[in-house]
Amino acid sequence: MSESQDLPGAIVNRIIKASLPEGVLCAKESRLAIAKAAKVWIHYITAASIDISSHSGRSTIAPKDVLQAIEEVDFESFKPQLEEYLAALKSEKEKEKEREKEKEKEKEKEKDSNKDDTKSKDDTKSSSKKSSSSKDEK
Repeated sequence: MSESQDLPGAIVNRIIKASLPEGVLCAKESRLAIAKAAKVWIHYITAASIDISSHSGRSTIAPKDVLQAIEEVDFESFKPQLEEYLAALKSEKEKEKEREKEKEKEKEKEKDSNKDDTKSKDDTKSSSKKSSSSKDEK
């Protein structure tokens, strides 16, 4: 694990601060130790997830691989929270897709409406030209 792969200090500090009870402080060295521990844990879960996905014949780690890895490394207590997060993420993605579809429908309606307006204007111009030329003939 190289130093260039360190977790962003601001994010680690924010997580630590949110986890501490009121009135409890965390020394700088402790923050660094927590960041290193988190980095090791990420590598560990990633390696376990890779094993699971490769045993399934896939080269991409799926969320189910991570869930299974967490279970296999005896961190089952994290599984419900992660499942809840993944369900919320999936729901948000579905809502986003719906919003995109609605935007596309609105664009199509607007496009069709503009075409109808253009056609209507062309028809009006065409009929006024016909009417002008009929008056000229008389």
